[in-house]
Amino acid sequence: MGGSFNPIHHGHLVAAQEALCKFNLERIIFVPAFRNPFKKDERGENEMASGFHRLAMVELATSTNPNFYVSSYEIDQHRPSYTIDTLKHFKSIYGEQTKLYFITGTDAVLTMPTWQGIEEFHNFCEVIAASRPTYTPDLNSFLKLIEPLGLKIYFLTIPALAISSSDIRSRVRRGMPIRYLTPTAVAIYIEKHKLYTGEGENPEL
Repeated sequence: MGGSFNPIHHGHLVAAQEALCKFNLERIIFVPAFRNPFKKDERGENEMASGFHRLAMVELATSTNPNFYVSSYEIDQHRPSYTIDTLKHFKSIYGEQTKLYFITGTDAVLTMPTWQGIEEFHNFCEVIAASRPTYTPDLNSFLKLIEPLGLKIYFLTIPALAISSSDIRSRVRRGMPIRYLTPTAVAIYIEKHKLYTGEGENPEL
């Protein structure tokens, strides 16, 4: 399961658990992306917490689920990683006999025709696209683009994805509570390190 996880919240966790059950998966591996210097918030500012903090929050959020694992692979590259390279990495670890699924948001999946190495994806994985109930994109043109690539994509609607990382960051800036939107341990971590307030330290890996 790839994403910025900036920060991770209950929507991510519910989506992961839903995929685990519906597709009879052995485990979910959360893979926080490397820091993206081009991702800006609504004010035009970079609001990406460091890989150090985002990885720590994912580890806190997933620690009580024995089927949830965390990988620092993309963060450890110290550069933006292509998903195809991450897929090849896990395929080399778990072997050709293991079936991999790539789980991410539907909004990200819709940009996949332009991704590096997309023509190879079908050799390494199938895709699970998670979306919130209010997100209803027109899929016709997308499916026409993706069909020649032979990539299988499954769409899952997750009510809890109405929670968003950007909303959590906005609430932190405004001094509003975020508990119960994200695991308590993550909310405490954000408060302790003053993340998303512009006041805290932001160590890099």
